Amino acid sequence: MDQADFDDLIRRQNMMLRSVADESETDSKIKLMDIINDLVTDRNRKVHKEAVILEAEMQGMPESEVERVLTLLKEDHFIIEPEPGFVKKA
Repeated sequence: MDQADFDDLIRRQNMMLRSVADESETDSKIKLMDIINDLVTDRNRKVHKEAVILEAEMQGMPESEVERVLTLLKEDHFIIEPEPGFVKKA
């Protein structure tokens, strides 16, 4: 295998890794949105952020991942933080 073939192989592997990471991130976003939807009541459209974190942890997501994905959901305008400690669908 020459250097050009090796470089091409590395490039393809990196592309595949990014694709898998993007799919995993999307799955995490969907999981958190489902959790938020399940925890929100008809009367009060917001939910304690801590309740979301606890439920996600019970479903196998580490707290650091939950915090990271919540930030991404806010940046993507899927959720808002109407007041400190609460999240709400945008």
